[in-house]
Amino acid sequence: MKNKLLTALLSVAIALSIWLYVVTFVSPTTDKQFQNLPISLQGETLLQERGLMITSKEIPAVSLHLEGNRTNINKLSNSNITISADVSRIAEAGTHRLTITPLYPGDVTNNAINVLSQSPSVITVEVEKRISKEVPVDVEYVGSLQEGYMADKENKTLSHEVVAISGPQSVVDQITAAKVYVDLEQKVESISETFTFTLCDANDQPVDAQLITTNVAGIDLTLKILRIKELQLLVDVIDGGGASIDNSDITISHQSILVSGSDSILESMESLELGTIDLSEILEDQTLTFPIRLPEGVTNETGVTEVTVDIQFSKLAIKKVTVTNIEAVNVPAGLAAQLITQRLDIQIRGPKRTVEKIEASKIVAKVDLSEAQVGMATVKAQIVIDAENVGAVGTYNVTAKLTSAG
Repeated sequence: MKNKLLTALLSVAIALSIWLYVVTFVSPTTDKQFQNLPISLQGETLLQERGLMITSKEIPAVSLHLEGNRTNINKLSNSNITISADVSRIAEAGTHRLTITPLYPGDVTNNAINVLSQSPSVITVEVEKRISKEVPVDVEYVGSLQEGYMADKENKTLSHEVVAISGPQSVVDQITAAKVYVDLEQKVESISETFTFTLCDANDQPVDAQLITTNVAGIDLTLKILRIKELQLLVDVIDGGGASIDNSDITISHQSILVSGSDSILESMESLELGTIDLSEILEDQTLTFPIRLPEGVTNETGVTEVTVDIQFSKLAIKKVTVTNIEAVNVPAGLAAQLITQRLDIQIRGPKRTVEKIEASKIVAKVDLSEAQVGMATVKAQIVIDAENVGAVGTYNVTAKLTSAG
């Protein structure tokens, strides 16, 4: 039984050896199929130098059925078989047919391999002129800012005002702008970002730009988002000379303006002081002009650069009076005062009926000498009138001489 088993095993070994001998030495040729081999285009640099480029969107893959010595065939794979097509001889735009050739790794000679079948054996490529040009960057805004804010679109900054593009003429000729879309929806803060752009035609429609190259990949854009606020325009009116806000007609040409600026600046601003009007210094109807001056960082969106204030005293009357009752008050200790000025011609103003009845005896010019020193001094006089709603208009000075007492 043991002898039979050994005989059977020896028979199998002998048969296997004979098969290997036949396969290796008696019949060494075999075949193999390779699918989806990509085509490599050779000579594209020469095409570019001629101002041409391949525009075919798809180059087909190749299938090969090869025959050869088993040793050589076994060395081949999809990764070391190169399928090439030479485009270096193309000299003009148009449709061109190219023969494709398989190339094998260096340790496998071409004549050792027989091509049983190849599909395809010829390919067709489209060639166009390659041109370049610059197109403007066009910013398009979408969405609405939060209420009370504005975008300073006129003063935006772009890293590039134009984009240089290169590619097939049929595509480049369609492109008129590089569009950047900026979303403003509910924005309240300034924007400083890098945006991608879309190459568009004259109808603002995107162009198929797969074959287009550009000099930049994105556009840096800075856009200020500013707060809008209404500021009340105020003029400080000081009553005097018998005139007040209540008995005078004071009209301001603009009550408010719209301004823009950052939140931090405008947060605490509610109004704008234009200046001061001292009614005691204004003798007759007058129109005053005040320039609008805003702090740095705040822009006047209204465009009004100045405000006029119209002042009229239609309810008041003016009367000239000569005052002789002049008093020195608050004379410093140790000094004696002699009033050089003996009379003052002043103008008083107030309600017509009241002013007409006032006599000079009801008016006193008081001179405060508390700051005076030895010598001559000219001091502003305070006009005191013993009548309601009546005051002196203008400024009046009195000259006094101060000497040491004793």
